[in-house]
Amino acid sequence: MSPSAANLAQLRQLLAERFPTAPRPDTGVLPTGLPAVDEIAGGLPRRALTELVCGAPSTGSQLFLTQLLAGTRRQAVRVALVDATDNFDPQSIPPAELQHLLWVRCQAIAEAMTAADLLAREASLDLVVLDLVYGSLPALRRIPDRTWYRLQRAVEETNLVFLALTPARLVASAQLRLQLDRPHPLARQQTPRPKLVSDLAVTLQLQRHAARQA
Repeated sequence: MSPSAANLAQLRQLLAERFPTAPRPDTGVLPTGLPAVDEIAGGLPRRALTELVCGAPSTGSQLFLTQLLAGTRRQAVRVALVDATDNFDPQSIPPAELQHLLWVRCQAIAEAMTAADLLAREASLDLVVLDLVYGSLPALRRIPDRTWYRLQRAVEETNLVFLALTPARLVASAQLRLQLDRPHPLARQQTPRPKLVSDLAVTLQLQRHAARQA
């Protein structure tokens, strides 16, 4: 068995142990708890790919992810994070907010895309986050459009939310595209987190789905 096949087998086993298959909520969107997202888009659509473009440094992608994990923990949502460049810092988040999280640490874009393809078909999950923000942009632009469309088709067969964090517009099949616009200067690092969250500047770039609640 090749190393990549062995890793996938281990991931499947971990999923089965960590998140036993169970009926999941059949709702149209997943509320994020982030006013900047829920007010303009209604939440993150299920059975669809959402892209969050973080095109400038320090626009708040990690703050966004931190708050999303906190919000989904309160909802008892099962989350997988595919960390394409192994940049996620769990030490910056209270341990209680990570109990619902499966963290997939990757060392290459191809490895991350393979893991994302597997998780996009996983019925026991509610949310898959693919973090590509710190990936090499030339390498990311080489991901074929057909890869994104294959992911979209896979997600349509489940009830999960798929969110890709990207440094530029990459996801050809995105049903919802949001963008973080406002860089956070270094001087704001001491600002309380609730204030930073309320100041997140998220704009709606594309919305192909009709946001709805069950």
